[in-house]
Amino acid sequence: MKLDNRSIKILDVLISNPSITGKDIEKKYSLSRRQLGYSFGKINGWLQSNNLPAIERTRQGNFIIDQTVFTNLNSDQDSMLEDKDILSEKQRVNVILIMLLSNDDLSLNHFTSELDVSKNTVLTDLKRAKDYVADYGLRIRYSRRFGYVLEGNEFIIRKLLIHATYKILAMPDGFNRLCKLAAIQQEEINELNKRIHQVEKKLNLKFTDEKIAGMPYTLTLVLRRIKMGMRVDSFYIKYEELSDTKEYMATEEIFSDIKDIPMEERLFITLHLLTTNVYWSEYLTEEAIPNLQQALDDMLSLFEKSACIVIQDRGQLLNKLLLHVKPAYYRIKYHLTEISDTQESVSKDFMALHHLVQQSTKPLSDLIGMKIPENETTFLTMLIGGWLTRQGDSILEKVKAIVVCPKGVSVSRLMLSELRELFPEFVFLDSLSVREFQTYKLDYDIVFSPTFIETDKKLFIANSFLEREEKNRLRKQVMMELHGYIPSDIHVEDLMDIIKNHASVKNEQELSQDLYRYINRDETSAVKKTENSIS
Repeated sequence: MKLDNRSIKILDVLISNPSITGKDIEKKYSLSRRQLGYSFGKINGWLQSNNLPAIERTRQGNFIIDQTVFTNLNSDQDSMLEDKDILSEKQRVNVILIMLLSNDDLSLNHFTSELDVSKNTVLTDLKRAKDYVADYGLRIRYSRRFGYVLEGNEFIIRKLLIHATYKILAMPDGFNRLCKLAAIQQEEINELNKRIHQVEKKLNLKFTDEKIAGMPYTLTLVLRRIKMGMRVDSFYIKYEELSDTKEYMATEEIFSDIKDIPMEERLFITLHLLTTNVYWSEYLTEEAIPNLQQALDDMLSLFEKSACIVIQDRGQLLNKLLLHVKPAYYRIKYHLTEISDTQESVSKDFMALHHLVQQSTKPLSDLIGMKIPENETTFLTMLIGGWLTRQGDSILEKVKAIVVCPKGVSVSRLMLSELRELFPEFVFLDSLSVREFQTYKLDYDIVFSPTFIETDKKLFIANSFLEREEKNRLRKQVMMELHGYIPSDIHVEDLMDIIKNHASVKNEQELSQDLYRYINRDETSAVKKTENSIS
């Protein structure tokens, strides 16, 4: 099944801007509702024919897109092109990489014959391939004796091998193409497929369709490199951390009758299983990764506080995050995250949500012991953003504020903290210096600052240290300016004093924020501004 140009454009805009609505698409491409429905049906048919989940459409006209669709289409959408015989530059580079990873004695003629392009084009493609592998710390070298060879750390080469394999499989007729490029026999794939399905039963889980389809091919190529003597050296994977996992037992079972596989190689293959995405698991325990669930729970709490949103059905979202983050934990810890795969996938409209998710990942990065990479954070944003869409919440609809303070980091953070308490219904994105503000890229609605600054957004002057009376004045001023009403004259500080006189308070800050939300929950209780209330 092929996609026409209109359907390709619509799918492209859905991938680059998941928060777009059906009405926005109709307006953008001057389509009728029926025309959009027809193209939407073609898109879902095309996705299903490529073993990808269909895109759901809510009654409100929003779209819910499965993570695997982003994984397959964001980094390389060339497979949507109607002409299946013409390879793009990126696809030709991946063909070259697979040939280098699975064959010996390669000359320029081998590449020109396989790609069916001129020598000059192949030389240009080889230059691109050299630049690409350089990002992995590898190099492509030519010698008269051995032809073109890929050199570097074998662990990193395996990372590249897995990545390039899935890229080839995602191309038109990818499975047959890979078998031809790497001289893989179908009997090898059938045997490994049978063993992998046995592993799924043993582990009580199911890998995603994309991963289960590609796994026998990656394992075949890994085994080939082992037999060729290109083996992973002793490295920083901890035997104690992986050897007692069910995935290690599964590795032993897959290769039970294959001799001469060193311990390091068994650990590498175990790591490959551990880093493979799953969409269902009978057991979500903390045997392998203690405190993971708590770290994710803490992450969601930070996000809720920053985004001024209460996540509904929190337990279900937590289970979804666990399914994604368990393999991500090993990918991050052992540096197996792909390079720049999803860098462009977050649209401008999605950037605020992505920014808030990034700010909330500290509990997870503390657990793993390193910063969460950009593309792993992007997947977290997709999961959380999709969940918010389901429950009808949107960061875009909330007032987004920033604090600009020239008086140093500590004063700036204190000011941010006080304003968050004063305006719990606003999303505060950042506290910035004046210099940072001048190059700030996220969209925002209002600015708080102790001094006047040049901005085309609403600016509210506020002292760095706010006294009670100034807080009351500022809140009334901001609400009148933004919404045209004055909030009910109830002071949370007074309520807090009364409560503390009659009860012990465990967390004053959280109670204060909850009281603010309660008091300001209903605009009908406020005094509305009329046209002639201000002369």
